Amino acid sequence: MKQKTAHLPNYAPASSAIQRESSFAGTIPVERLPRLAAALAGPSGLLEVDLQIGKEMARPPFLRGSVRGELQLVCQRCLETFGWPLQANVDLRLVENETDEARWLQDYEPYLIADDRLSLHAIVEEEVLLALPLAPRCSSCALPLEPAAGLVGAD
Repeated sequence: MKQKTAHLPNYAPASSAIQRESSFAGTIPVERLPRLAAALAGPSGLLEVDLQIGKEMARPPFLRGSVRGELQLVCQRCLETFGWPLQANVDLRLVENETDEARWLQDYEPYLIADDRLSLHAIVEEEVLLALPLAPRCSSCALPLEPAAGLVGAD
C-alpha cells in the first residue's frame, strides 16, 4: 500500500506497516530535523524520501529506500556555503527487542522498534547525518592539491 503525501509522516505504526508491506513517499523540510539542521550551513531545503517496508523469509522485516535533496554545507577549505547534492540509501532491518538486535547485528543494520512506532523522520535524519561528508569541499576546492616540493613520498 503506497502512501504518497506532500510531507512524510513523522511516525508510522510498525506492526500494520510491516503486515501491509507499506510504502511511504513524501518530503521533509530540513528545519524539522534539528540535529541535521544544526550540522548544515542553514536549515533550508527539502528532503525527498521514498521508503518501502517489507518481509522476507527467515529474516526480520526490512525498511529500504532513498533520500534525495540539496543541502547547504560550508566548504572546509574556503569557508563558503555551497549546495551539496544528497543521495542516501536506507537499508535497515526492523527488530522488536534487543536480543533480535544483537542476533542480526553482524549481517544487517537493525533498527529497534519502540512502542510499535516507526519514527520515519528520526530514521531519515540519522541516515542523512551518516551520509554527510566529514570535510565538505565545494567544487572549486575539491581538486587535489599539488604535493609540496621536497616532501617525503612526493612524486
